[in-house]
Amino acid sequence: MRSALPTLLLLTACAPTLTVNAADTPPMNLGGAAPDVVILSVAGRCGVPCAAPRDNWAYLGSRGTVDRVAREFQAAGLRVQAANYASSPAERFVSARTRTEQRGYAALLADLDALRAAWPGPDAPRIVLLGHSQGVVWLHQLTRDRPDVPFAAQIDLDGICLGWKTDFGPLVHATDPFSPLSACEPMTVAGRRVNAKDVVWPNVARGIEVQSKRLPRRGAATGFAVNYLFEVEGNVRLDGTTRALTRFISPREDHSAVTYPASDAMTWVAGQLRALTLEWAAQAARGPAGTASP
Repeated sequence: MRSALPTLLLLTACAPTLTVNAADTPPMNLGGAAPDVVILSVAGRCGVPCAAPRDNWAYLGSRGTVDRVAREFQAAGLRVQAANYASSPAERFVSARTRTEQRGYAALLADLDALRAAWPGPDAPRIVLLGHSQGVVWLHQLTRDRPDVPFAAQIDLDGICLGWKTDFGPLVHATDPFSPLSACEPMTVAGRRVNAKDVVWPNVARGIEVQSKRLPRRGAATGFAVNYLFEVEGNVRLDGTTRALTRFISPREDHSAVTYPASDAMTWVAGQLRALTLEWAAQAARGPAGTASP
């Protein structure tokens, strides 16, 4: 009997691409009224087998991760919009994995600038950043590139530098103000060397970090018993402190599993966001300069 492997490989090569699901969270609409919260999410490197960065795509919206974050704000009565990006320095490209147009870091920068212009002053929404893997690196670069922009919260899901320079070296040419190629290089923080992706900049009010498991363990709804990729360094401020930073190390979820909406990791993130909305409500009740609102 002739082997079916060649036929199987041919069929796989011609098989439909990954299904991209629409998020429930309304997309960012700069032509309308300002929402209370805008979530900017950047996904990471595509999963094996793939060719990065060509195959990268914005899976955090499709996977439901963005919706899980948005629901906590919506439950507090806040209006939420979101925009999702792929891990790439390019403004736009077509992912060979999904055969859909993707928007990268250049588009993220442009959108952020447009957001600030469209909704200035008291109408400005709170900006919440959500990144996974390489997406965490891009968002730390964003907060460094836009030091004048206040970010209400930064959610890091297992930030990883794997493949950073080999993926993006041929694509990155800009160096002002900071080259993205330096985003995974060490810098001096309070007398010690810290990877730039682990630095939470002063314009970020709240840092929420998740790291995946270090040791083999079963029990998670998704993922594998052995985790081959995980973050180990915790985030720090420029003064070396962990002020307004929290971290959760998932004992049973791998690098990918921490992003799923029902994961232990995202359940913990949701709890952090729930507490954050209560802080915002208390601040609003106190009014400006700490005075009580009428």
